[in-house]
Amino acid sequence: EAAGIPHRIVGHPTLFDVVFTDRDVRTYRDVLSGDQTKTARFNAVLRENGVFKSPGKVYPSLALTEDDFELTEAAIVKAAGAIA
Repeated sequence: EAAGIPHRIVGHPTLFDVVFTDRDVRTYRDVLSGDQTKTARFNAVLRENGVFKSPGKVYPSLALTEDDFELTEAAIVKAAGAIA
């Protein structure tokens, strides 16, 4: 939200994804109507910064440490900047 990029977080807290859109996401077609170029770039920048995110959903792990969360947060900030 801080980067001002329209998006929706969809799914369950333990299985979620980010859809770059300014509309509500309720169906699979809604997901597909999101900005796929931004999604691909966002995921690529995350990987470049040490966070593996598949083209699909995010699966958090109970094994993550505080350092892992800090690395992930920094990568998300960079990825958001790359698509802003």
